[in-house]
Amino acid sequence: MNMIPEYPQSRQITLRDKPFFDAVFAQRPTEISAYSFTNIFAWRESQQTELSRIYDHILLINNQNEHISSLEPLGVGSIKPVVEEMIRRSDRPVIFERISGEAGGEMKDIGLIVEYDPDNSDYVYAAQDLIELAGRRFDGKRNFIARARSQIEYEYVKMDESVAVECEAFADLWCEHKMCETIEGLRKERCAVNQMLTNFDSLGIVGGAIRAGGAIVAFSLGEKLNDDTLVIHAEKAHTQIDGLYQLINNEFCKAEAQSYKYVNREQDLGIPGLRKAKQSYHPVRLIETFTAKSP
Repeated sequence: MNMIPEYPQSRQITLRDKPFFDAVFAQRPTEISAYSFTNIFAWRESQQTELSRIYDHILLINNQNEHISSLEPLGVGSIKPVVEEMIRRSDRPVIFERISGEAGGEMKDIGLIVEYDPDNSDYVYAAQDLIELAGRRFDGKRNFIARARSQIEYEYVKMDESVAVECEAFADLWCEHKMCETIEGLRKERCAVNQMLTNFDSLGIVGGAIRAGGAIVAFSLGEKLNDDTLVIHAEKAHTQIDGLYQLINNEFCKAEAQSYKYVNREQDLGIPGLRKAKQSYHPVRLIETFTAKSP
């Protein structure tokens, strides 16, 4: 904690911070996908996130031109005094993003304006549903998978350092096709996925890929979020092979989600097509997130 500057000072996040964050999340397990070291580290550059502290709580902050944005303060105990002190020390309005309902309640008690944020709420599924795809409600998914299998001969390979290098090359090709550099959201995601693949071993995440014709055509990356939930951070598939997204999702869940009760597939960002796709897998619940801002 002594190596973390006192707010409003801050510093960059590095891989050396992982053990510290792991200990923080072990003390207070989370259901929200944003609160994993992998997501914090991988998105740190595109989101311009830096590390600070107030008292014994950690702050993940982003200094915008007109305001300061922050994730929920991380630590044990009430966040009320931390939030009040952060607002007192700030020279601009403070907006807290992707906070839990519990944190939102505390912030509302001290006068902040709290609003539901559906675009950043996480979709959670029963792991066995995604593994088995059983019953009529998953007929369409099984049909897509059959379509993919009819088009390619493939093998599913567990991610290791060499497979991660292959997936980096495939991710670059995927982005060329999608013109990621011209779309801000995809450009930022490309950076985050590259960070996950480049630091695959150091981050301790799990992954799998589909290889067909000697080349990677799809991959998925995830990790343990809490004791009963696997979170999927990234999923990419060749856009010209029908059913490939459904196939990689199913193969990855069969390989990695057997020991979990739930799978968190993160948020839809308010994108209609992504929302439809996530709803089509029949989530068992949404992990609701909120924003809070000083009046």
